Amino acid sequence: MSKISICRSISELQSYLPQNRKFFAIIDNNLKDYYRFFDKCYIIETPTGEKLKNLSTVEALAGRLLAAGADRSSFILGVGGGITGDITGFLASIYRRGVDFALVPTTLLSMCDASIGGKNGVNFLSFKNMLGTIREPSQVLVCPEFLRSLPLRELRGGSAEVLKTFIIYDAAYYSKAVSLFSRIAAEGLQSEGVMESLVDIVGRCASYKQAVVGRDLYEKGERRLLNLGHSFAHAIESCRLSGTGRAASGQSASLLPQGEAASGLSPVSHGEAVAVGLVLAARAAAILHEADPGLETQIREDLRSCALPYSLEGLCLDKELMLRAMLHDKKVEGDRIHLILPRRIGEVIDLPYPVSKLGALLEV
Repeated sequence: MSKISICRSISELQSYLPQNRKFFAIIDNNLKDYYRFFDKCYIIETPTGEKLKNLSTVEALAGRLLAAGADRSSFILGVGGGITGDITGFLASIYRRGVDFALVPTTLLSMCDASIGGKNGVNFLSFKNMLGTIREPSQVLVCPEFLRSLPLRELRGGSAEVLKTFIIYDAAYYSKAVSLFSRIAAEGLQSEGVMESLVDIVGRCASYKQAVVGRDLYEKGERRLLNLGHSFAHAIESCRLSGTGRAASGQSASLLPQGEAASGLSPVSHGEAVAVGLVLAARAAAILHEADPGLETQIREDLRSCALPYSLEGLCLDKELMLRAMLHDKKVEGDRIHLILPRRIGEVIDLPYPVSKLGALLEV
């Protein structure tokens, strides 16, 4: 199991690394201001983005490692968000049949979720994470100081994964997180006590993820619960990756916070897709009479208060294409898909559901 360390400052990160190793840092090229903190490492820049999370990128990085002399005793450090972590972990799993690696997550989403648990992979034929491995990093070095540099939209995307975890496990921390993220949406990160509260939230969320992974590394049972909202979210992302379902001019403003629809970022990030997926999962639970009354409304309103998207409206997704994407979900087994549905805040179920009936859940 990975050792998770909370670092007080970015400058102390390298002190956590093992001694007498050849270090190669694969770093998101948006983090140039932080390269100086990794002067022990041979730095390999990588661009990021879902469309670059593929085998071609892995092949190019492997070539850079080979040219730089990385051998089986080398140590790879992945510095960046969830995409960089996924690519680094996948590459470390297969380069020379596996080398040691650690992750330095720099986004809220990766600190609380993506960097923990050993899931590594790339997209294939527009399907999310279709090729991958399960291999845990030896260390995850979490430094909340990185969060100060994040655009608020990216921070909000990570908050969706945090809320997902607490919907599954912890009603009290769910309320606490909604309150905190609503405050951040209104005031930003500079308000008194916000960073301290974030450290608490990150630590709690990470501890849940690590505990589940420790009990079910290969996702044969309990770990499936962490996919709450993700069958719908991955379908949304897959439609985007394939270039279908592009929002019509002016319509994305109904999904994203005002003023950000034309920000130059992808129209829907992973965290934003997860937020919408949480509402769709709650709606499905209501349709199937599995959820407490009012749960969908509560989740939708909580997401709204956190400035997160909460509806498919404005995405203009072709529901037939979205259904086809769900049929390729990794949780499909035979003629059924494991739908993770919320009953109430703090309790979810794993419901094996006939894939032949999935269309009915997307018609509402």
